[in-house]
Amino acid sequence: MNVHLKRKFLIIGLLAFIGVIICLYINAYFVHKEIMHATNMCFDNNGIPQVSKGLLSSSWSFTCE
Repeated sequence: MNVHLKRKFLIIGLLAFIGVIICLYINAYFVHKEIMHATNMCFDNNGIPQVSKGLLSSSWSFTCE
């Protein structure tokens, strides 16, 4: 395989990896903001928020009692 072709595949792979990492970070940021907003709304309604995290970081459970 040509050296230039290998280099292009490596660059494309690295850019795809960096893109996935950035997307995961953005998702985590917005999930955190949403949970904080829900928690504050629960406190405003004299409730007690209960937040639990599932096995995966994208699996959250929120209740307000």
